[in-house]
Amino acid sequence: MKIHKILLKRQKIGNYNNLFGTLTVETNHGTFYFSTIENYEDRIKEGAYSVDYTYSPKFKRNTPEILGVKDRTGIRIHSGNRGNDFTGCIGLGLINYNKEIPSQVWYSRQAVEQFEALICNNILPIKIFITKNYESEIIRETSNTLVA
Repeated sequence: MKIHKILLKRQKIGNYNNLFGTLTVETNHGTFYFSTIENYEDRIKEGAYSVDYTYSPKFKRNTPEILGVKDRTGIRIHSGNRGNDFTGCIGLGLINYNKEIPSQVWYSRQAVEQFEALICNNILPIKIFITKNYESEIIRETSNTLVA
């Protein structure tokens, strides 16, 4: 399966510093969608980067790494459910139960396994484009009041 494009569209800032989005993988056999989660404060800047499958000393195996991030290395796409699970990395999930005030993604390990299966037979590195669309979608919980 040949990948044509990978696009991460950041969509909503949730509670507890979570940044949610959708990762779209366009292939010659169709389009695959994953929910994403990042740490809002530690996120990488929007832009075009490369994804390669490299060895991670932390995970002790090959994982997808985002290359070309200015002044940063070791930025990975890996499993995790909440924004505080990441420091610049991107987490994948299959679903996000609560669309209004999301708190985490679910089935993260399965999502990462599916993503890795998609990229493993492609010529690497692959371009990934990261965009934002969340200025009007900021949701924060402060005490008992929701601020939009």
